[in-house]
Amino acid sequence: MLTIADFMSANHHVCDDAFANAEQAALAGNWEEAEILFNFFRTDMTRHFRMEEEELFPTLIAAHGPAGPVQVMRMEHAQMNTLLEQMAGSVAHRDAKEYGGLSETLLIVMQQHNLKEEQMLYPMADHYLSPQRETLLGRMRMV
Repeated sequence: MLTIADFMSANHHVCDDAFANAEQAALAGNWEEAEILFNFFRTDMTRHFRMEEEELFPTLIAAHGPAGPVQVMRMEHAQMNTLLEQMAGSVAHRDAKEYGGLSETLLIVMQQHNLKEEQMLYPMADHYLSPQRETLLGRMRMV
């Protein structure tokens, strides 16, 4: 049985790999590849956020009531989206130094964020949403 924690943690790894590929290309000054890889990364992150914000969070709140961790995750998503927009600008301007600084900041935020989700939020979701897990995972796959 696939858990929410397993599914979403695997998606974190997809995003992490895309992040590393984009960063490597940008820091090497391979801007055509960096642009393509950054757009893949941003698309993966956007999809991940949508799975959480459109499906997981509302379902968890409906089943458990207002959850403090959800608000924190939403604030961190907003912070990461701001960094992603800034990184897109550094790719457009082909500025490896700026990209490197922004990617370092994003990496720290992502690592802390993912840890909170994987150790607290996803296990909580698996606990409270076990009767509807399969339906929820199906909806999340469709995002």
